[in-house]
Amino acid sequence: MTEQFNSSHGILLVEKQPGVSSYDCIRQIKRAIGPKQKIGHAGTLDPFASGLLIIGIGRPYTKQLGHAMAYPKEYVAQGKLNVLTDTLDPTGQIIKTCDKETITEKQVRAALESFGSSYEQVPPIYSALKYQGHSLYRVARKGKMSSEELQKIINAKKRTVHIYSLTLLNFQFPYFTIKAHVSRGTYIRCLVNDIAVRCNSFATTNALERSAIGPFTLDSSAKCDYIAAHWLSQNSWDGAPFYRQELP
Repeated sequence: MTEQFNSSHGILLVEKQPGVSSYDCIRQIKRAIGPKQKIGHAGTLDPFASGLLIIGIGRPYTKQLGHAMAYPKEYVAQGKLNVLTDTLDPTGQIIKTCDKETITEKQVRAALESFGSSYEQVPPIYSALKYQGHSLYRVARKGKMSSEELQKIINAKKRTVHIYSLTLLNFQFPYFTIKAHVSRGTYIRCLVNDIAVRCNSFATTNALERSAIGPFTLDSSAKCDYIAAHWLSQNSWDGAPFYRQELP
């Protein structure tokens, strides 16, 4: 049966805050508009990350989200050199450290330039990629596989990712901040560590923000709490970051 159009149907641009899951945002909006409305997203963010989410409401818009999932993404990320966690982010356990201050800004800039327009990226163990029908992060957390077995699994999932631009925004050892415009499926946590590896070190992504998805930018979004409260108070998206045009 074709879902009937109503005033809640369209595309929302949502700013996710760090410390909450993408699904927390989606559930909050779904509670506001009602459980009968079909709702979907064009890609989630890790709980520690912040930034732009694209949410579709109503079947005419949720079925377009596949287009948005294929858009290039832009991120701003801060890496911490000489510290490595098992998840490559601040939520994980530290598995390696180094006290020596041996990396310079010049080395980091050279590492960024060395990636060119694409490279072969090995995804993180702690990810939603599937292994025998289960998310890899769940497999890893069960602790039934050795680190060598897990590494073999992710090595087999290596893929080519495209880098449209990669810029160093700030360097103050041990921290460095990059802006990366990349293709779908690029893991920024891995990119940050791969940059450090090319400096003969390792790094953990300390902070991560998604600043753009295709033509949509974080500056055009609003926080999830505001969007949900807006609908509840007005029963309308007027004044919210809401679009009804077809996705490009």
